[in-house]
Amino acid sequence: MILLPTYTDMRKYLTILLFLVLSNVLHAQIIQCDGIHLPEFYTMYGGSSQFTEHTNAAITTFIDAEDAIAAGEYSTAQELINSLFETYPKGSTIWWNVFNDPNGANLGTPHAYYGVRMMEDIVNYHLSPTSNPAVKTVNMKVILVGCSEGIQPSTDAELQAGTGTFISNSLDEALLEDDYCIIDQSLDLFLKYITAITFGELQVNVEYVELPDLCIDATVNTSAPYFASGNVGQVWPELDDDLLNETDWFWILYPSHVPEFPDFDDNAFITGGMGSDSKGGPLFIIDDKWLVRKPAHLGDGMYNDVERRIYLPQWLQHEFYHHLYRIYPEFSLEVNGHDWFNLSFWPNDFEGRFEADFYAESLHKRIQSACVPLADKLITRVQNNVIDLSASMIMDELLGAYSLDNIGNNWHEAEIILENGLYYWRNNANVQWQVTPNFEDGILETGSDCPYPGQNFKIELYRSLNGELVPGTIGLIFNGELYRKRFDLLLEEAPFEIMLDTFTNECAESSIDQGIILKTNGQFYWSPNVSELWSLALDADNESFILGADSPFPGSTLDLILLEEDCGLHAPGFLLENRYYWRPKLRPDNPSPIVANPTGELLFAENFNIQSIDISSVFSDPEGELLFLFASSSTPNLLEVQINGSTLEFIGGTAGVYEICLHGIDSNGGVANDFFTVTVGDPSSIDYAEASSISIYPNPGSGQFQVDNLPSNAHIKIYSSAGVLVLQTTETSKFDLSAFADGLYFVHIRSGEKLMVEKILKGAN
Repeated sequence: MILLPTYTDMRKYLTILLFLVLSNVLHAQIIQCDGIHLPEFYTMYGGSSQFTEHTNAAITTFIDAEDAIAAGEYSTAQELINSLFETYPKGSTIWWNVFNDPNGANLGTPHAYYGVRMMEDIVNYHLSPTSNPAVKTVNMKVILVGCSEGIQPSTDAELQAGTGTFISNSLDEALLEDDYCIIDQSLDLFLKYITAITFGELQVNVEYVELPDLCIDATVNTSAPYFASGNVGQVWPELDDDLLNETDWFWILYPSHVPEFPDFDDNAFITGGMGSDSKGGPLFIIDDKWLVRKPAHLGDGMYNDVERRIYLPQWLQHEFYHHLYRIYPEFSLEVNGHDWFNLSFWPNDFEGRFEADFYAESLHKRIQSACVPLADKLITRVQNNVIDLSASMIMDELLGAYSLDNIGNNWHEAEIILENGLYYWRNNANVQWQVTPNFEDGILETGSDCPYPGQNFKIELYRSLNGELVPGTIGLIFNGELYRKRFDLLLEEAPFEIMLDTFTNECAESSIDQGIILKTNGQFYWSPNVSELWSLALDADNESFILGADSPFPGSTLDLILLEEDCGLHAPGFLLENRYYWRPKLRPDNPSPIVANPTGELLFAENFNIQSIDISSVFSDPEGELLFLFASSSTPNLLEVQINGSTLEFIGGTAGVYEICLHGIDSNGGVANDFFTVTVGDPSSIDYAEASSISIYPNPGSGQFQVDNLPSNAHIKIYSSAGVLVLQTTETSKFDLSAFADGLYFVHIRSGEKLMVEKILKGAN
C-alpha cells in the first residue's frame, strides 16, 4: 500500500525545502563579519543534535526569516514565522523549554524569541505599508572610546576588598574592522524594526565617531550586583556642540574593564544599559566586548554571526524599551524598573508571559496609539523651529513647580525659584543648583553645583492637537525624564500659548472683528487689525486673558473656549465683549458643519421675561461629529441669550430689534453660523421705511459722526458692544464719541414708538 503525504506533511516538507534554499541563497544579503552560517554554527557546537527540536526550529526560523527580509521576500518570512508559532505558540509556557544553551552558545532567552517577534512587526509593516509616510531621519552616533583605565581585581578577595591592579584597556580592534562590520551587523535588524514600528516614518542614519585618544575612568564595585563600568560622562566634553545638537541617539562603546579571571567565571558584571543625553534622547551604553565575546553569565567564547544576529537585537530592544517607557510615562509601563518580570504588573489587556510579549503588547496597545507619535518623540536633536519658538520665552515664565508623572522620591518634585537675581532648581529633598537660561539652544544650563555633571534641562514645548509646537513649555527634560510644569496651565494640561493664532468674529462685518493673539518677550497681546497691541494678563483660575489699561476695554476678559479631547485641549476661540472669535480649523480637509435649518426672524411680545426655541436641528455635520453650540446677542443688557442643552433661551423684553448670532462648532474647529434678528414689541411701531433712509457717516470714523435723515423728535442712545449706555442725545445732526474708547457701538434711534438700530465703528481712521 502506498501512503500519500498529508497536507501537513507536505507543508513541513516545503518548509524544510524553503529553509534549505534560503540558507544557501539568501544569506549573502545579510551583513557578514566572520562568514559563519547555520551549518558552521552547528559544527562549532557539536551538531544540531545538541539542541532540542524546538531550539532548532526557532534559530532556523530566525536566520531564514531575516535572510528573507533582507531579500525583500516578506511573504516568505511571514510564512516561516507563522509556521513556527503554529507549532510553538507565542506567549506559551512551551518557550520556557528553550532557555538553556549547550556548550557555551548564546541564543537569547527564550532562544531567538525576541528577534522573531521583532520580525513579525517588520513583515507586517512591509506587507501593509503606510501610504506616503512623511519620512524623517534619526541621527545616531556610535561613539568609540579608545581607552579605559582603573583598578581591576583578579581574585574574588580583591573584588570584595576593592583592590587589584591599575590597568589600561584598549578598544577591541574587531569593532573597527571592515568598516565597523560587527556593529552594523548588531544594529541591522533593530534599525529595520524602528522603521516598521513607526509606520515607515523613521529611518535611522548611523555615523561613527572615533575618540582614540580619550581614556575614561573605569571602576569595579565590591558587592552584587557587580558593575564594571566606564565613566561615559567624560565623553561629552570631547564632542563639539554641533555634533551634540545634531544627534538624536547615541551609542557609546568603551573598552571593557570586566575582570576575566577564573574566580569570575560565573559572575555577571553590568557594563552598560540605557542612559540619556542632555536633550533627553536615548543613550545606549555598553563595553566593546559585549559585541565580541560572550560574557561569563551568557555563554563561553567568541560570538559568531549566528549568535550576534540573534542576541544583539534582543539587547538593543531591551534597552530601547526602557527609553520608550521613560518618554511615555502616562502609560506607567515601567515604574520601579523591569516591572514586566512580575506578571501581576501586566495590564489586564496584555497577553503572553515573556519580556518580548510585554514589548509587543506595549507597542500595539499603548505606544503606537499615543497622542504624540513615536516618530516625533524619537527625534530629539536641536531643531531650528524649536529654537525659534524658545527664543520668545523669558525665564520668569518657567518659575514654579515641576514633577515627574511617577514620583518615586523627593528628588522627583521640584520648583524653579528666583533668589538674589539668580535662578535655581530646588527639589523637595532641599537640594538645589543654579540654572541659567540659554533659549538659543532651548535649554537651561547647569553648572558645577549640579549633582549630575554635564546634564542640562531641555525645554519641552507643548505640541497642539494638530502636532504643531507652540512657544510655551509643558515641562523640562532632565536625565531623560520629563518634569511636567505644574502651574499656570489650562486644566493643568496646556500653556496659554495654545491661543497664539488669528481669530475672526464671523458674525460681524467690520475689520475690528479680526485679529491675532501674539506673544513678545513673554508678554501676550491681542492685536485687532485696526488697532495697536492691547496687552493681556493671564488668569489661569478663570481660563481667560484680561485686557490691560492700554486697551479700549480695560479689565474686560477674553474668556477662552476650551474643548477637551483625548489627546489634550483644543481652544477654538474666545468670547470678548459678547462676541465669539474663532481660529482656523485644525485640519483644513475636515468638513465644517452646515446650517441645515436656519432659525429665521423671530417676534416676541414686549416684556416677555423668558422665551425659548429648539435649536437641535439648526446645524448638522457631514461626518456626524458632536457639535458644540454658542450664541450671542447684539445688545445683551437688553436681550440676553443663553443655551441650555439644545434650547436657546431669550431673557429680557425691552422693545427693539436685536441681532443674534448662533454658532455650531465641531471638535476640529469648523464653524457654521446662523445669523438672525429678534424683534421685541409690535413690529408696526417701527417705521422701517423711514428708518432705512437714515445714514451715519463716516463709518468707520474717529470720533464725530454725522447723521442724515433723522425723523422729527428723534432721541439717540448709544451702547458699547458690551451693552453699556455711553451717550444719549437729541442732537439732530451729529453726535460725538471722541471721549470714548475705540471699538464697536450700537446706535438706537427712536422717534415716538419708531426704533431702528445701527452699528458704527470708532477708531478706524
